[in-house]
Amino acid sequence: MSPWEALALLLLAVTGVLVVTLRNAIHAALALILNFLVLAGVYVALDARFLAFTQVIVYAGAIVVLFLFVIMLLFAAQGEMGFDPLVRSRPLAALIALGVFLLLSSGLTGLGLTLDKDLSGGLPQALGPLLFGDWLLVLLAVGFLLMAATVVAVVLVQPAKPLDALKAEERKEKEVVR
Repeated sequence: MSPWEALALLLLAVTGVLVVTLRNAIHAALALILNFLVLAGVYVALDARFLAFTQVIVYAGAIVVLFLFVIMLLFAAQGEMGFDPLVRSRPLAALIALGVFLLLSSGLTGLGLTLDKDLSGGLPQALGPLLFGDWLLVLLAVGFLLMAATVVAVVLVQPAKPLDALKAEERKEKEVVR
C-alpha cells in the first residue's frame, strides 16, 4: 500500500467516524462533504473521472444540501418542542441500522456481482449498461434508502398541531418555550 493510499484510507475512516460522532449536525455534514471529496480523489486515482465528478456534483452538492435541509427542519422542530425527541430511540435506531446493514450485505453477497468488466475510465458509456444491468437492484436499494430516510426525518419533525391551529393560550405557551 502506497503512502497516498494509506492517507486516503485514513482520511476516509476519520471523516466517516466524525460524521456519526460529532454532536453538532452542521459539523457532521461538513465532515460528510470532506468524506465525499476524499472519495472523489480516490476515484480520480483509480482513473474513474466520471465517477469523481458525479461524486462531487451529486453527493457533495445535492445530497448534502438535502441533508442540511432536513437538519434545519430538525432544529426548527427542536426549538418548538424544547427537547430532542430522538434521544430515547437511539438504541433502537442502532439496532435497526445493524439489521439493515446485515440484510443488505447478505443480499449483496447472494447477487454474485463482479467488476471484471473494463470501465474505460469510468465513462458513462461503460457505466450505463453495468448500472442498469447487473447492479440495478443495488442502485434501486440505495435510492429507496435515501428517500425513506428523508421521508422519515420530515415526518418526525411534524408538530402534533400547527401553531396557527392552537388556541390563543396554547399559542402563548408554545411561543414562551421558543
